[in-house]
Amino acid sequence: MRITMHSRSQHHDAHVIYNNPHMFSEMKRAWAIWVLANQSVQSVIDNSWGYERKSNKTALKATNKRLQFTEDISIRLQNVQIECADANYIIKSRDCEDAFFYCDPPYINTCQGHYDGYTEDDYRKLLDTLSQVKGKFLLSSFPSDILREYVKLHGWISEEIVMRSTASKTRKKKVEVLTRNYNI
Repeated sequence: MRITMHSRSQHHDAHVIYNNPHMFSEMKRAWAIWVLANQSVQSVIDNSWGYERKSNKTALKATNKRLQFTEDISIRLQNVQIECADANYIIKSRDCEDAFFYCDPPYINTCQGHYDGYTEDDYRKLLDTLSQVKGKFLLSSFPSDILREYVKLHGWISEEIVMRSTASKTRKKKVEVLTRNYNI
């Protein structure tokens, strides 16, 4: 990772590894994910290679991310639990009054990239799970009728934040919604 160049060729190699995981080691697959997340347009894994015409900001950003992965972060990650399981299962298995869940599911009714396949039914299941937690949650999403229905039904607090999209050359505005079950 430290010697990976910001390179279209390496991005292509990472894409091949990502799309053929059964052919490569876990280390190669981890490298591929890192390259795709840090060199793709908007950090979207299935996106094309990101580059700058006039500045070197994209390559500099990847370099800075490598430099920030210090020994301190490695030590911090030694005490982290990483699960590869359904979010609803994780939330239910870890729920207690002191729990805090930050949920950032794939956004329904959008291009989900490599998360493609997350449905409105999946979203409703997540909202059903969140409606039963003893702890606190904060959910990131786009506005939707489904979310408004649950906010009204459960008395959650929902705040819309207008942001400029980095995906658009015209810098269109997009609305993100933060929903929570607690007061700040």
